[in-house]
Amino acid sequence: MRRRYIPQPRSHFLKVTCECGNVQEIFSHATTIIVCRVCGKTLAEPSGGITKLYGEVIEVLD
Repeated sequence: MRRRYIPQPRSHFLKVTCECGNVQEIFSHATTIIVCRVCGKTLAEPSGGITKLYGEVIEVLD
């Protein structure tokens, strides 16, 4: 029996923290600008494929 290769996705969800301490979950390939819900600072913006992050990544969620 032949095994089939099942590709894994290259995108994932990230837990990102803002300077104000707020933690949000965002998509690694977001297509819109993501702002902090508390202070309004930009956490991420699209840049072609992968999102350009301005916050600190705490955890990568599968």
